[in-house]
Amino acid sequence: MSRVYTILLTSAGGLTGIYLCKHFKKSSSYRIIAIDMSEAVPLKMWVDAFYVVPAIKSRNYLAVVKEIILNEGVDIIIPVTSYDVDFYSQISIREELYNIKMLLVDFQVNDILSNKKFCYEYLASLGIRTPRIYRTPEEVMFPCILKPIIGSGSRNVIKIEDQIDYEYWSLRMENYILIEYIDGKEYTVDCLFDKEGKCLGANVRERVKMNGGGAIVTCNDYSQNIESVIQIMERIEKLRGPINFQFKRLLNGECCVFDVNTRFASGGLPLTVESGFDIPNKLIQIILNEYTEKWYPEKMYNGYTMIKYYEEFFINSL
Repeated sequence: MSRVYTILLTSAGGLTGIYLCKHFKKSSSYRIIAIDMSEAVPLKMWVDAFYVVPAIKSRNYLAVVKEIILNEGVDIIIPVTSYDVDFYSQISIREELYNIKMLLVDFQVNDILSNKKFCYEYLASLGIRTPRIYRTPEEVMFPCILKPIIGSGSRNVIKIEDQIDYEYWSLRMENYILIEYIDGKEYTVDCLFDKEGKCLGANVRERVKMNGGGAIVTCNDYSQNIESVIQIMERIEKLRGPINFQFKRLLNGECCVFDVNTRFASGGLPLTVESGFDIPNKLIQIILNEYTEKWYPEKMYNGYTMIKYYEEFFINSL
C-alpha cells in the first residue's frame, strides 16, 4: 500500500467509532474523515477532518455525505453502527456511491439478520441452534427473554421472571419477541468475511461485564469450539466484512446463537485486535484486493482480558 487512502467512518462518535479512528490513525497510509450527528464527541484529536451530519434517516443525509466525499476525496466508507449498515447496504445507495469502496453484507441477508424473529428462523433452517420462540403467551416458560424484534446488540433485552413481570414489560415495549431463557456464560465471536463469504478468522471471547449493550470487561476463551457454526455461515456466501455473533453453550454442549450483528462488535473489538486479529486493517486489505492472511488464535492469548474505562475529554466550548 504505497498511496494514502482516505477513509470515511460513519456515526463515529460512539465507543467503536472512536476506537477505529484512534486505531487507523496509527498508520500513515490513511487519512481519516469522521462524521457524526453530534458535535459533542472527542474525535477531532484523532482524525484529519470531522463533520456534523444530519441523522441517517433524514432526507438530506445522503446529499451531505456525497458533498463530504467530493470535498475530501474519500476512497473508502466504513459503516460503524447497525443503522449505517442498514443504510449503506441498500442497492440504491451502493449505486449512488458506485465509485466508493465498501465491504458490506448482502442487503437481503442483512434485512433478515436485523429482525430477531426472521434471524432465528433463518439460522435454524441452516442448522444453527437458536433460542425457542414463544409465539403465544400461553407457551411461555418462565424465566424467559423479552427483546425488540428490531434492535442492535443487547439494548432493551429484559429477563422476564413471571407473569406479572411479563404484563408490566409487554405494555412498555412495542414489536417485541419472547424467547426461551438460557442460563450460562455469554460469548461474542468477532469474525471477518472476505468478498466470497469466506471467514478469515474468528476470535471467541466471554462477555464478562456489559454496559449499554457493549462489553466493558471481556476475555478470550479458546476452549470454545465454534467451527461448525462458522462453516454454516460460510455456506451462506453473502456474509461480508466484519460480522459478530453471540452464543451460549447448552448443557448438551450445543452452541446456541442468540444474536448476529453485521458490523464491528460494540466494546470488545480492541481485545480481538490486541490478540493479533487486526480486523480493521484486514478489512482495508480485502477492500483493496490485497492478499489477506487468514488468522488463527494463538494459545498465548487464551484468557487475555480487556477492561474498558472512561476517560475525560475537555474543550473550551462546543
